[in-house]
Parts: sequence; structure tokens; C-alpha cells
Amino acid sequence: MRDPINAEEVFRLHSKIRWSAFSTQEGGVVFCKMKPGLTSYTSDVEDRAFMEFGPQLMTGIAEKLSESGGAGHLLSLIVNMGKDSVLLTEVRGGYLAISVDRAEALDVFKEVGEKVREL
Repeated sequence: MRDPINAEEVFRLHSKIRWSAFSTQEGGVVFCKMKPGLTSYTSDVEDRAFMEFGPQLMTGIAEKLSESGGAGHLLSLIVNMGKDSVLLTEVRGGYLAISVDRAEALDVFKEVGEKVREL
């Protein structure tokens, strides 16, 4: 079995990643971390609450788009907020979330998409 994923490993994927978090399929938060030196738009309490329940709910709903599998398996979700965008994807048997300033998100998520799936 592979070693657990960690925030530093995620931050190395791209210099524009601001925050990363990982939770298990059951909602256990493994880590929830802001990149050192940056100020978060949300509190740690909000971030952890999202990671406990958000990934399961959001991916469960999104998977209904192609229950037959005709469109393929769900790879990721992107949530756009006013200031921030979050990429949510399943890796290593859990849910990884990374955030980037919204203005740069599309380009960054394109660049890291394959790297995230290889984690």
C-alpha cells in the first residue's frame, strides 16, 4: 500500500496552489492545510467541516450525471467561489481538494490535472 498523501506533496504540484486537504471515504480528515505564508479566505473549522461531508455529497450527486457509465467515470469537480476555486477529486482511496485563486484556477487545474490523478 502507498504512503498516505500529504499537503507538502500536493503543494509541490504547482506554485499557485493555496490550500489542500484530504479526507477518507468515511469523512475522516487526514489533513487540511493552508500553504505557509498565505492567508485563508475561510476558517479551519469551515474547511474541516467541508472535508468531512462535502466530497461524498458532491461526488455522489455528480455521479448521477452518468449512472450507466456511458460518459465515463467521474474524474473531478470544480467549485468556483468569488475569490477561490477548489478542485475535488478521488485519489488513493479518499478525496483530495486543492484551491487556487479563481482568476488562475482554470490554467492551474489544467496543468495539474494529470499529476493529481497520478498521486
